[in-house]
Amino acid sequence: MTTLEQLAQPETEAEEERRTSYLELFFDLVFVFAVTQVTALVADDPTAHGFAHGALVFGLVWWAWSGYAWLTNAIDIESAVARVLVLVAAGASFFLAIALPDAFGDDGLRFALAYLVVRLVHIGLYVWGLRSDPEHQAAILRLAPWFFVAPFVALGGGFADGNTRVALWILSLAIDVAGAASVGRGGFRVSPSHFAERYALFVIIALGESVVAVGATATGLPRDATFFAVVATAFALAAVLWWSYFDFPALAAARALRRAPAERRGALARDLFTFFHFPNVLGIIYIAVAAKKAVAHPSEPLSGGGRAALGIGLALFLLQFVLGRLRVIHRVSWERLAGIAVLAVVVVVGRDLEAVWLLALALAVLVATTVAEDLRLGTARRIVRADGPPVPRDTPVPWKG
Repeated sequence: MTTLEQLAQPETEAEEERRTSYLELFFDLVFVFAVTQVTALVADDPTAHGFAHGALVFGLVWWAWSGYAWLTNAIDIESAVARVLVLVAAGASFFLAIALPDAFGDDGLRFALAYLVVRLVHIGLYVWGLRSDPEHQAAILRLAPWFFVAPFVALGGGFADGNTRVALWILSLAIDVAGAASVGRGGFRVSPSHFAERYALFVIIALGESVVAVGATATGLPRDATFFAVVATAFALAAVLWWSYFDFPALAAARALRRAPAERRGALARDLFTFFHFPNVLGIIYIAVAAKKAVAHPSEPLSGGGRAALGIGLALFLLQFVLGRLRVIHRVSWERLAGIAVLAVVVVVGRDLEAVWLLALALAVLVATTVAEDLRLGTARRIVRADGPPVPRDTPVPWKG
């Protein structure tokens, strides 16, 4: 079967009908708070040290949330037992988020203990929920040793401090990623529409947090022309981020997952969503930090940390589609790579620009990148957005320009 024929495989009726449940949405609400806490942590320390700490704790948060995205995609969580366990995990996640801003200080052990509870509930519920599906359960059992050891390593970091804590938390994440990369390939059955929807909703969570961060910062500031200009620019930046993700990349990733053969969906879902969406959401968090600082002091140049948050954040956001396109069709997203390069120049050269103008310039680059991509990939974009019947053999595949 050719790649195009594989992509053209229709979705089953069950896959088309499955949607995110209210319990999953409630679970995700906790992570709205967690994303807010990561933003606050980085905003309080906009240095290389702070960026690294933010990326590390968000990596732990992301892995915990992603595990439940896989779990709820695979099992029925409407039974009383499953509901209670998911709510227990949500409660532990809430305590994790509360401890997050001081995770590298006095709350490190509390953060690690909450993280351990979230992860252990995940493993137990996942294995129990698949008791009537031996093949899928076997795939989870192959991952279980990795996913069991990793949170205990993180707990060890909670008892340690300083660089030892950081090293142990990095090791914990490395164990999880290595486990998923080495054995998370066969036996997994993924409901594509539901899976893609879960990750798209998390992107919405991050974008919503960025809007809230700007709005909270704007409260109480003088309502002059500069205020309205910088708030409008910050909101427009969030809107274009939404457009840049949901107009094409989100739909293309979902379609690629739906059209892939069932036996390959697990690995593709892991790469396109669990791995490649991490820089996307982390980028939105960093952009929110830059927007907060620009709104707070629009007539002053952004600090080095603020400019770094803006440049690194936008680069990470654009990177998700670059990686995804390479993974699916082995093609390069030249527009987004060019956008990353131009943004790096803008951030360096614009060090003396007022924050409102630097934010506007970054917005202009993002708009130009998105428009150029839409123009070059117009045919593929129309196919993906229409998502009609299986495409004929001579039609370009999604993401192919």
